[in-house]
Amino acid sequence: MKFLRIKLVGCLNSFRQPDFQTYHKTLPLPPKTTVGGMLGAALGISPKEVNDEWLEKQRFLMGIVGKANGKANDLWQIRKYESKQLASYKKFRDDVEKGTLKHEYEAITPYKTAVIVRELLFASEYVLYLTFQDDKDFSLIREHLDKPIWALSLGREDELIRIEEIKLLEVEEKEGVFLQNTVVPANTNDEKYTIDLSQRIGMSNLLSEAPKSVKLPMSFIHKKTGETREANTFQDFIFVSQLPIKFNSRNAYWDNELNIGFQIF
Repeated sequence: MKFLRIKLVGCLNSFRQPDFQTYHKTLPLPPKTTVGGMLGAALGISPKEVNDEWLEKQRFLMGIVGKANGKANDLWQIRKYESKQLASYKKFRDDVEKGTLKHEYEAITPYKTAVIVRELLFASEYVLYLTFQDDKDFSLIREHLDKPIWALSLGREDELIRIEEIKLLEVEEKEGVFLQNTVVPANTNDEKYTIDLSQRIGMSNLLSEAPKSVKLPMSFIHKKTGETREANTFQDFIFVSQLPIKFNSRNAYWDNELNIGFQIF
C-alpha cells in the first residue's frame, strides 16, 4: 500500500485523555482527530471543515509509531464562571455603585479559581504514515506540509512540531509482527495477543508497560456558533508501549527501512 511517511519531532506536546478531568493525563501518541487538525493547519481550513471533509468521510487513514524522551507536569490556574457566582458578584457591584454595602457577599469576583495539572511529553519523536482514498490527496498534503498555511502543531496550538522528512513509499502487510510504541484500532478485551517478555530489560514494572485500551472520539458535531463541539463517534484503541506485542488475529504493515510495524485506522 502507498503511504506518505512523515518524520516529526516536538519539544512539548500533549494529547489529553478524555476521561481525566482535573489531572489532564496525556495519551502517548496523537489520536486521529489531532493529526486531522495538523493537516487542517497545513491546508488552512477550519476545524469544522477538517471534521466534515476529512474525518467523517474517512478521507485519510493513518498509522503512527513514536515515543517521548521524558515527561513533565504543567500547573495551570483556571477561572470557572458559574451562574451563582456571577449573580452574587453582580449584587456586590450594584451595591458598590449605590454605596449600600450592608453585608458579606458570597462572591466579590465573577469567577472561582481552580488548579489543573496537565501532563506534557518532552522531546517526542513520531513517524506518521498517511494513506488516502484519492491519489490526488497524496500530492495535496505533501505540498502543504512542505509549505503549510498555518503553523503546524500536535496538541494545543502552541505545541509546535517540526517535520524532518516526508517520503512517499510502498509498505506491505506482514504476519507475526511484534508492535512497539504504536496504537492499534482494537480493544484488549476482544483481542488475543502475545507479549515478548524478553525485551523487558531496563523497563519499569510490567503494569506500566502493559497495553492500555482507550475509547476516543473520531468525529465531532460542531454547534452553530462554531465555538463549541461535542463528540459524535467513538472508537476503541490499544496503546502499545515499548513492550513488544503481537496480535494473534491481526497483520500489520512493516516498514523495512526503519524496521517498525504499525496498523492503520
